Amino acid sequence: MKPSKLKNKLKKIKKKFVPQINLSKLKKKISSNLDLTYLKLKKKNKKGKKLKKPKSSSQLRIIQKIKEQKLKQKQREKLAKTQIAKARTQEKKRLKDEEFKIKRHELRLKEEELKLKIADQKLKEQAEQRLQDQEQRKKNEEKRIKTEQKRLRDEERRLREASEKRIKDEEQRIRNEEKRLRNEEQRKRLEAEQRIKDEEQRKRDEEQRARDEVERKRLEAEQRIKDEEQRKRDEEQRARDEEERKRLEAEQRIKDEEKKIREEEEKRRSKIEEEKIKEWEVRFDAERKKRDEEQFLMEEQLKLKEEERRRKLNVDFKDPSDKIN
Repeated sequence: MKPSKLKNKLKKIKKKFVPQINLSKLKKKISSNLDLTYLKLKKKNKKGKKLKKPKSSSQLRIIQKIKEQKLKQKQREKLAKTQIAKARTQEKKRLKDEEFKIKRHELRLKEEELKLKIADQKLKEQAEQRLQDQEQRKKNEEKRIKTEQKRLRDEERRLREASEKRIKDEEQRIRNEEKRLRNEEQRKRLEAEQRIKDEEQRKRDEEQRARDEVERKRLEAEQRIKDEEQRKRDEEQRARDEEERKRLEAEQRIKDEEKKIREEEEKRRSKIEEEKIKEWEVRFDAERKKRDEEQFLMEEQLKLKEEERRRKLNVDFKDPSDKIN
């Protein structure tokens, strides 16, 4: 719904709720009636004032009636005032209720307008979303077509490369076969040459082994002689080491004995020192105890002197008062 239509609708609703009672007219009417009654009473009062003759019973009745009319008029005025106040309060309450209804209706219309705006916004967003989805689907379709074309091109290139590779592999296989045959012939020729060389090498190796055997035996004989000489030297060295070990063990025993003697001497000295320390501690405790006792006696003497001094001061304070008395 458009804002102009909502405003027109609100104006129509306000016209419907215009108050039916005109307070100014009602007030004028009541005031005019009150003025007329007041004028009538005033005229009657003037007439009553002019009559200063002795009042008869009929006059008294008339005066009584006038008083009753005045009282009734006052009651009517009071009732009219209360009715006016009540009418005003009712009219105010009705106007407030009407205003509340109008405001509530306006609020409902604003809520509807807000709902319409939200719905319109949602419709716009949905339309934009549909357009975006369509564009996205179109882009995805174009992308899919491009990927499919690329896949077909890749497949075609792969097939072409595979066929070229098969041809190249076949050519390479033929070249490898020819090379293998050449290599096989070369290998056979080299094997024949190698067998001849191996035979010659075997003969040279046998001759070398014979020479090595002779040399080995000579070296073994020399080594046995050297080993025997080394064994004798080792025996002599062991004997010297044994003597040296015995000498060192004798020296170590002497050192151990000396160390043992020193340790015993050290223990004895430490024991003497401990006994001296204990004696010193006993003597120190005795002296400390003696000092504590002397300190205690001095404190007691000071306390006694302080009490004596206070006693004297009290006596001095009491004497002047006795003299005054």
